[in-house]
Amino acid sequence: MILHLGERVYWGAPEVIYLEGTIIALDEQTQTATVHVDRATLHSAHLIGTDIPFAANGIQPATGDSLPSTTNKYEEKQALAPEMDDEEKIRRAAAVAVHQQYGYALDNDKEATLIAQFTQAINSDQAMRQQIITSMNEILRREF
Repeated sequence: MILHLGERVYWGAPEVIYLEGTIIALDEQTQTATVHVDRATLHSAHLIGTDIPFAANGIQPATGDSLPSTTNKYEEKQALAPEMDDEEKIRRAAAVAVHQQYGYALDNDKEATLIAQFTQAINSDQAMRQQIITSMNEILRREF
């Protein structure tokens, strides 16, 4: 992927943690892009207005409107990450997969059906299920 100064990009998914902003610096040697964050999920709103370096292969170009469940309002104090049991972590991971594949324009019934199917697929593979739970725990504890 080729990134450009001034390009809008995002990291993450609104179902878990999401940061969106504009690339303000690129470092070819370290393969990083510094992003000025101007939108985030509510529990990451304390990062709005900050400049964060990301691995270039970890961000994606932002197209269209900002995603649901995000804000552009800075919060001084970091809010707690959402509390999730393991089943909720799997459901949200399934929702991320559905939204990455089909976007956010599906009708509610179709979206719910696909999320249920993805959830079932994840739950049928214990190694994948555990890897997702472990990754979600790390993401939810992440502090920049």
